[in-house]
Amino acid sequence: MTTDRNIDYWGIISRSAGITWNHRFLWLFGFFAASGAGGGNSMNWKNHGVDEIRDFLMSHIGMMVAIIMGLVLLWFALFVLNLISKGALLSCISRADDGECIRFEEGWQAGIRAFWGMLGIAIIALIVFLVVTAVCVLAVVLPMIGGAAGIAIAVFIGAVLFIPYVVFLFLLAFTVIYAEREYVIVGGGVTDALSAGWNLTKTYFWQSLLMWLVSLVSSVAFIVGLLVVLLAIAMPFILIGIASPIAGLMLGIPIGLIVVVLAISAYSTYDHSLWTLMYRDLTRTTAATLPGGSPPAVEPPDPEPPAAEPPATGTPADRWDIPERRSDEEA
Repeated sequence: MTTDRNIDYWGIISRSAGITWNHRFLWLFGFFAASGAGGGNSMNWKNHGVDEIRDFLMSHIGMMVAIIMGLVLLWFALFVLNLISKGALLSCISRADDGECIRFEEGWQAGIRAFWGMLGIAIIALIVFLVVTAVCVLAVVLPMIGGAAGIAIAVFIGAVLFIPYVVFLFLLAFTVIYAEREYVIVGGGVTDALSAGWNLTKTYFWQSLLMWLVSLVSSVAFIVGLLVVLLAIAMPFILIGIASPIAGLMLGIPIGLIVVVLAISAYSTYDHSLWTLMYRDLTRTTAATLPGGSPPAVEPPDPEPPAAEPPATGTPADRWDIPERRSDEEA
């Protein structure tokens, strides 16, 4: 998993920032391509509150079914937009890095073309994740059936499997990242893209891990910067809220949401640029190290044509009528 390749990480960061700023229409793709997990806060409810909620749900079952179906359809639409936007981003970033002129419509079409391949990569990665995770969980949980001794064995197995499982997560994540870019930028089938992604991952694992750290530090810096900006923006509305809380909230919340959406969209574009440019640099390096990727040998020049014979001298009769003269003499 090692290689002597030195990656210009600062150059990748600079190029990613330039693409993100110079092609701001990509932020729309970046917003839908941004991945995240939602969560909720746990709250303590009194018994009568639970009963009231249950009675409300039972008396409005039709409305609840409609809301659930609407949420499912919304999730499905966002999932489709996520895959399309991700494919559009990867294609546009690669072309922008080559200095090509990119447009929103071309990116959208590229995202639609890549949809099924991106979906296939996601499904295969999910299956691999679930299978490996299930095996690890069973290996830890099953010994617990044996009581105290089983619990001790389970703790030992969990400690032994922890580091390999974390390594597996990184390997899977890097493989998917590179496979998606291979599929969108180079083309081919899903299995070919996954194979190429795995080859890049195992060859440049440590370089990829360092790029993950670069991405992590960038995300921390982004969060800190966003909090500072939001605090600065909130100060005037806090002062307004002192006089009129409703006015402060009605003015401040929409502006804050706009800033957050723009910031998330920009950072998503930047982060996808980081990994796309990393992939491009690694594939160039891999191609250069292969026998077929070395500079072609200089072919020898074509041999010079033979020199033209000097024109013959003499009269036409001397040049062309000699056979006739000989035949006359023999006759």
